[in-house]
Amino acid sequence: MMRPFATADFPDYLALSREFYASEATDHPVPEDHFHRTFAESLGNTSPLARAWLVTADDGRAVGYLLASLTWSTEFGGRVAWLEELYLRPEARGQGLGRRVLEAGMKELRERDGARGFRLEVAPANEAVSVLYHKLGFAKVPYQGWWRTA
Repeated sequence: MMRPFATADFPDYLALSREFYASEATDHPVPEDHFHRTFAESLGNTSPLARAWLVTADDGRAVGYLLASLTWSTEFGGRVAWLEELYLRPEARGQGLGRRVLEAGMKELRERDGARGFRLEVAPANEAVSVLYHKLGFAKVPYQGWWRTA
């Protein structure tokens, strides 16, 4: 179902990440070199900051991925995992796979990395995934996020 990225997974990850950033789930483009850097940083889940898993169908085809970044949070009193991207191809949706992937990823992040909390973002128009996050115990934060590039 899911496993850490391996070197041979780069073409699948690149295709999947392009699909994600062309979908309704995002509202901004990402430079192509960011995909390359993300893959390199998260390869094999050995980075102190990045985790990534390829999601596969029963026949071994790549159907999605999960990316997480680790940080520290005073609010949570420890390490927090930002569930940065979860993408499943349309044919893999609606079968409970998203829930299983998130639960497995959060379990590993708790056990292996000591995550005490999880954060994520969702585009306002992406209602289906918002329902999933709510069912998994996520709650909206009472403030807006801001970001900028260096």
